[in-house]
Amino acid sequence: MYALLCICLSLSALLALNALASALAGVVWRALAPRVQGWDARGRARLLFALRVSPPGAAAALAFALIVPAYLLYEPQDSGEGVSVKLLMLACVAAAGVLLAAWRVARTWLATRRLARDWLRHAEPFAVEGARVPAFRIRHSFPVIAVIGVLRPRLFVAAQVFEALAPEELAAALAHERGHVEGRDNLKRALLQAGEDALLHAPLGRSLRREWQRESEMAADEFAAAAGPASALDLAAAIVKISKLIPRGSRPTLPAGAHLLGDGEDGTSRRVRNLLRLASQTKGTRSHTRSTPAAVLCLCLLAAGTLLLTRPAVLKLTHDAMEQVVAQLR
Repeated sequence: MYALLCICLSLSALLALNALASALAGVVWRALAPRVQGWDARGRARLLFALRVSPPGAAAALAFALIVPAYLLYEPQDSGEGVSVKLLMLACVAAAGVLLAAWRVARTWLATRRLARDWLRHAEPFAVEGARVPAFRIRHSFPVIAVIGVLRPRLFVAAQVFEALAPEELAAALAHERGHVEGRDNLKRALLQAGEDALLHAPLGRSLRREWQRESEMAADEFAAAAGPASALDLAAAIVKISKLIPRGSRPTLPAGAHLLGDGEDGTSRRVRNLLRLASQTKGTRSHTRSTPAAVLCLCLLAAGTLLLTRPAVLKLTHDAMEQVVAQLR
């Protein structure tokens, strides 16, 4: 019973802290969003990613670096306290979220591996200037131009894309996909999905993930447009042309991948307008990120906070609070 109570308290704390921190991250983004409009899209995407992955990271750190030590140090093994039904239910919900996240990660990995293997059967490799991943030409009913895979990403381009785009437009579209590779966006997408699953699809944090998806697409656009105004116009033209090739009612199925068209019509029109704006600017007027990478800053703050919270006095106060929670849940 001693070990079971510790496990239930830790899982319940993980669920509660994750939900609270996710709600706080949403509030922080609403406050910061108007202030970071002058940043480039990559900077906004980094900030959104940090805000979305920090809550589960902070919750796990507090649960296992604060709750568990406080319990083991100050809870007597012969206390006789049992696990109430309410506490057990909370722990089961938290465990279900963790298991769901692990299952979704495994399922996505298997689906991505199966999709890549299927496409590679009839794929033809081709060379892409400056590409850091292998590129393949495939035959597909959807105008695929996408990077799929997390650990070993590959670039796939449908045959009709080569036929529809001019060489300059194709080069700009491929540069967009290189932007996703440089930003490790497929890995980030998998981490964001896992963090959302841990909350059992609660609405907390969903808006941050959607915002990150939009900003990551625009960041890849800006990566391609960095070559100059002509590249921005070529990419805008490529997006419009490829969108016209999509069969009616069809959507790409990419379990772990970044497709050129991103989030659909609304996102496409926004991206085209942004590319036209970039094309009208001179190189000296482009905006730039003016912040330290947000993920690094959050990790430093998390490490410093964990060290402060694991002091003996804090652990004793934590144990006293845990006693109150157990009493309320009886």
